[in-house]
Amino acid sequence: MVYNLFLRRSTVFFILAVLSFLPCQSFASEVRGRITDAQTGEPLAFVHILIENSQRGTMTDIDGYFSLELQHNDSVLRLSYVGYFTKLYRPKPEVSTHFIALQSHPVELAEVVVYPGENPAHRIVLNAIENRRRNNPQRLSSFSYTSYNKLAGTLDRNFYLDQFNLTGDSVHFRMAKTLEERHLFLMESVTERKFRYSNLDNEKVVANRVSGLQNPLFTMLVTELQSFSFYDNYITLLGNDYLSPLNRIAFSRYSYHLKDTLYQGKDSVFVISFKPLQSANFEGLQGLLYIHTDGWAIQNVIARPLENADGGLYFRIQQKYERPDRKHWFPAQLNTDIEMAEPAGGASQEFLPLRILGRSYITDVTINPPLIRSDFSVFSVDFDPGANEVSHQTWELFRFDTLSVIERNTYRFMDSLGKEHNFERILNTVEPLIFGELPMGRVNLMLNDVYRINSYEGHRIGIGLQTNRSFSSRTAFGGYYAWGTRDKQSKYGYFGELILHKANDLRLGGSFSLDVTERGSPQFFDKSFSLVNNLLLNYYSNVRDLNRRQKVYLNFRLWQNFIQGELSATTGKAWWDDFYFFKPSGSEIGLRQFRYSEAALRLRFVYGEILMNTPLRVIHLPSRYPVLNFNIIKGFDNVAGGEFDYLKLESKLTVSYPIPLLGIQNWMIEAGWVNRTDIPWPLLFTANAADRRGWLAAPFNFGTMDMNEFMADRFVAIFFQHNFQSLLFRTRIWQPELLLISNLGWGSLRNTDNHIYPAFRGWEKGYFESGIAINKILPQRWIRNIIFGFSPGVEILYRYGPYSFENHIENLTLKLNLQVAF
Repeated sequence: MVYNLFLRRSTVFFILAVLSFLPCQSFASEVRGRITDAQTGEPLAFVHILIENSQRGTMTDIDGYFSLELQHNDSVLRLSYVGYFTKLYRPKPEVSTHFIALQSHPVELAEVVVYPGENPAHRIVLNAIENRRRNNPQRLSSFSYTSYNKLAGTLDRNFYLDQFNLTGDSVHFRMAKTLEERHLFLMESVTERKFRYSNLDNEKVVANRVSGLQNPLFTMLVTELQSFSFYDNYITLLGNDYLSPLNRIAFSRYSYHLKDTLYQGKDSVFVISFKPLQSANFEGLQGLLYIHTDGWAIQNVIARPLENADGGLYFRIQQKYERPDRKHWFPAQLNTDIEMAEPAGGASQEFLPLRILGRSYITDVTINPPLIRSDFSVFSVDFDPGANEVSHQTWELFRFDTLSVIERNTYRFMDSLGKEHNFERILNTVEPLIFGELPMGRVNLMLNDVYRINSYEGHRIGIGLQTNRSFSSRTAFGGYYAWGTRDKQSKYGYFGELILHKANDLRLGGSFSLDVTERGSPQFFDKSFSLVNNLLLNYYSNVRDLNRRQKVYLNFRLWQNFIQGELSATTGKAWWDDFYFFKPSGSEIGLRQFRYSEAALRLRFVYGEILMNTPLRVIHLPSRYPVLNFNIIKGFDNVAGGEFDYLKLESKLTVSYPIPLLGIQNWMIEAGWVNRTDIPWPLLFTANAADRRGWLAAPFNFGTMDMNEFMADRFVAIFFQHNFQSLLFRTRIWQPELLLISNLGWGSLRNTDNHIYPAFRGWEKGYFESGIAINKILPQRWIRNIIFGFSPGVEILYRYGPYSFENHIENLTLKLNLQVAF
């Protein structure tokens, strides 16, 4: 009976509760829509939408979409956005999706404002700076997420319509019509990322689609266009670093202005515009920060570099942050827009109004998951073997929205065109060229062996072939032949290796070569290809010796890519035909040859190097951390024909780091030591010289030193450069860079009795040179149009100290400095 009474009362209470709830629901409705620019039709991100006469509202996402629940059918929305007129909008109940356009009005994001007291924006920005470390997602103990990425490339349709209206040329109209139907290209990817502070970071591509292609070379482009978060000291946009407005050092160099205050429940969001001061001269950004009072964290950001009046690329990024665990702020959407800016004075016939639109949507975020080291691959970026075979149904689950008609047309047209013209084959040929290889069926032509130039061999012309993965993924074979126009010598070599473990780059191999080697020059572990080095920077060469050698080796990679190395055993014979003679101890006969037998361990330490594992190769992306090379070489007497017993240690440290508002410093420190001096010169060390009479500058060499001027059995050389970039002087079309250069070295040669040479001496008193260089002395437009991307400069160095010449003019060098400008 008691139970029945309880049941009846509970039922009545439930009915009353439902009845009381229904009236409220009868008026509640959800309004959805998209807000765009009235002139361009571009979506507007982070528009503040407030229900009139209330504190309830929302904000558009990066794509301009919004949804908001209304309690009354006659509610009015108040739309406000920096740079646009405020608009009142009354949603119509019968409309399912509301498309709203806002009219822009001219406004300077960070105009100079004189405040009677303290600038209110300063306190807000300083609070954000103080909390930057705890709000930075890359300072979390760990995280994981899934990212859907889309990148579209197109041309500005409005540009061609304007050109048609100006010229009447039907070509422009047809191009505008084409761009109305499809993009130039489109690609999508889905990645799964895992991160553990501070150096464990893996991103795996689980789905990939590129219009007209299957090659994954460009898959990660959309995620690399901008920094993952806005909290770093520098914000990276397409490889260029810009000083962040949330960097404390830059605080006094930016102008901040409070543009608006938005309300979200009990919290506030401050809209702060920022821009470099007119007196400031650095690579900065301008835009809007939306700073939330809960944690003084970034909720949204819009940023772009200052415009370049001389044309070039124009960037704009947008970032949206959310709290997936209701505690930590984390990126939710990332947008990158890249446009080809129209040059000052109007577009030329060659101007291409390129537009690249990148979108990333981050979901399934887990904050501080219990990740352990074994959860991470050795590859920073990896590709699932089935990434290119994902079904249409699976793609629909990944996408945030269905593909538009233009996007579907792009895939349909480009896939058809790609099959007709075999885009895949073309790209599979072009991609290896980046790494110095030209595919020819199952072998690659190695461009490094085709042509080189140096002061000893002259023009070195040859051919080199190596098998590729079409031949085998487990073995590799190759060989080369070369001939020098100056030394008139033939050189050749061949090798074969067995790939034991791809992930750890474990390879067992053997090689033979008959070639010239630079006398007294350390050989560090580095197999990178550089066309510029082959053609220009390696022009200067010490005297070279003919060297016939046989080698067996084991290559490996250890400790999450921190260590790469080679363990080898080598036997050989070296000989030469210049004026140098080696006189063994106790002998009166000068020799011009010797045999050697040695074991070597060559190591390369790189913290934070990124390895991208693609179906074709493992790609090494540069690290911002120091790179240390270290060699241990042991020579053996009476073993495998060797004639000398010795121990050599060689090392090289390369460091490059930015200093906010001062530029970039570059250091290279090289050192060597051998335990005895009664061994031939090729086993000792020769100072790095760049021929003081030469015309071309060579970085990290002694520019005022003659070739083969100094030798040593132990040495230290320090090369220093400070690049002020364009911080000291810049105009809109000309941005030269000033470099301070200072090089010094010391070398000891304890015994010269075993060496017969006209000028065989050490540099125990210390060698010194200093000077300046001016890079990018021509405007960027000239570089692009006239000298094929090479940026010329000048370098002036002066030699001083114990080894300076009495005639001061002889201590001075003036050389051409060439850099790649792209």
